[in-house]
Amino acid sequence: MNKKYFLVSLVTLVSLVTLDISAQESEYRYDDAMQLWHKTDNAAGLGLDNSRDRGYAEFNLEHRSGDYSRVQEGDQHNQLKFTTERFQQISMLFVGYGKFQFDMDHTKHRAWCDVMRPYNSNPFFSGSSISGSYDTQNFDCTAAISTIPIPLSGESMDREMAFGIKLDYKVGDLSRLRDPRSRSELLDYKLTPAATFTFGYHALGVSGYYNRRKEKIPNITTVQTDPNLMYYTMSGMENANGIVGGYSGFTREWVNHQFGAELNYGYQHDGLNSLTSVSISRGQEDAWGQYKYEPGQYTSYIYKVASHNRIKSGALLHHLDLDMDFTQGYADEYRQQLIQEKDAQKGYTSYRYETQIEYQKRYQVKTTNASFHYQVSVIDGPAIDSYAGLRFSMQHASNKHLLPLSDFQYDHFNVQVEAGKAFFNKQLWIDLSGTYHFAKNVELNLADATTSYAQNVWLADMDYYHANYWQGHAEVKYNFPLTIKHTPSQWYVKAYGDYLRTNNHLDQKMVGLSIGIFN
Repeated sequence: MNKKYFLVSLVTLVSLVTLDISAQESEYRYDDAMQLWHKTDNAAGLGLDNSRDRGYAEFNLEHRSGDYSRVQEGDQHNQLKFTTERFQQISMLFVGYGKFQFDMDHTKHRAWCDVMRPYNSNPFFSGSSISGSYDTQNFDCTAAISTIPIPLSGESMDREMAFGIKLDYKVGDLSRLRDPRSRSELLDYKLTPAATFTFGYHALGVSGYYNRRKEKIPNITTVQTDPNLMYYTMSGMENANGIVGGYSGFTREWVNHQFGAELNYGYQHDGLNSLTSVSISRGQEDAWGQYKYEPGQYTSYIYKVASHNRIKSGALLHHLDLDMDFTQGYADEYRQQLIQEKDAQKGYTSYRYETQIEYQKRYQVKTTNASFHYQVSVIDGPAIDSYAGLRFSMQHASNKHLLPLSDFQYDHFNVQVEAGKAFFNKQLWIDLSGTYHFAKNVELNLADATTSYAQNVWLADMDYYHANYWQGHAEVKYNFPLTIKHTPSQWYVKAYGDYLRTNNHLDQKMVGLSIGIFN
């Protein structure tokens, strides 16, 4: 099966070769920096971003390992990924964008989690305490189309509207390769219609979306027969219920319905290009088991603010970006009883669960992320020749479980310096960055620190959360022309790696290699 996916991706890669060899790395970086609407949910912004037709396709191999990891993440990953994207003027009236990504990941030494989202989300998941290997496959697609700005009837040419729509579609598979062998299947899609209104140097945008996410464990199998094998269901913090043979007949699905909206304000004049966005969304996720058993319901609110700014000053391009998001979630927990009803006339028995007790907002999650990024680039026409920058980011997270009270919180901060330079007529790019990460206010208070989940997950992860570290990253990318059957094309190879070392003697190493083509 994996060989088939590889061959299909290879054929797709070769087929994307075109006569246009102008899409160099430096120009691509410049376009990515200037297309501010592409960083939002507003697909109608495709008609406002000035961009030539461009795209790329890439194969990537990556290996990551080290003991700076959490129990539910695993400590070694091997990944194969294929990515392709394209910006295209479809006709005189429409602009389009598409992106496709397929990745396969093999993870080792992962435990206590058989789902794709174990952190700061729905607490009603499941897993085995026995460490094992997991295989992941994901297909991720995005397609967007927008009209060009349309002059309003009876108005001057500087009053225009554009309309667009975007579809994000993802399917995934997470398979455990050791007893008990679970398989989690993911279907996630998001539909976002949008519109923009421009007047003079100003632009207003509005978009709304519906996002449905469904993750399902249809069954769990075993190869060996172990009478002592336990399977756990979690309900927040250290609370986990382990049952011998609990995997037998176990099914669970999580269905989330999320609605959101985003407003944008843009300004573009002379050397200034600015875009500010504000968004809000609400999600409600149900967890279902056999006979519609429902351990609880998770509700989340997400608020985002972003301001992206580009200022041209001679041969310099200044980037000023600010991103913030705040998530507030809570889970209502249910105590249910199985009700059996027998129809004496028809001779069958029906099963259903009835809620006896409801604990409202028993589990609570709050997260805050903020990032400020400044970068100055030396530009040569519509191309970046070199850059240097500074990034500061922070993350706050808190989890709380009531009755009995257990809570956990941390504040993490990052300071990063970065620089990059093109050499040999922009054929060779070298990028370097260094990051210092420091942890503050890490607190864990457990009502019962003796449970298996507390000992093997929460307490085992404390070194990770308390760690301060230095991280270095280096990347080398070489672009070269290649002619295949008299068709010129522009290819590239990229090698990269980073090393992370903490103050409590943990480390993590990552190396990667890519080969791709601009089209």
